[in-house]
Amino acid sequence: MPGHGHPTTIDVVEKWTIGYLEFMRGEITAILDNGGSLIDAYNIDQSAYSHLDTFDELAGLNADRIYRAMEFE
Repeated sequence: MPGHGHPTTIDVVEKWTIGYLEFMRGEITAILDNGGSLIDAYNIDQSAYSHLDTFDELAGLNADRIYRAMEFE
């Protein structure tokens, strides 16, 4: 899409977007299964994704939103 960086491939999308969501859901599933809390979700080691452009702004927000969504699944 013009204005949003360079074109990408489905492999890149699967690795860094779908892969990220699968990783986060897996981590949060483990937290919920073990009686953990939202604080535990904030502490997930997301460093493998720290090279992504908006990582610093969104890592905590993503943990929060995914945890809150999964909490009631």
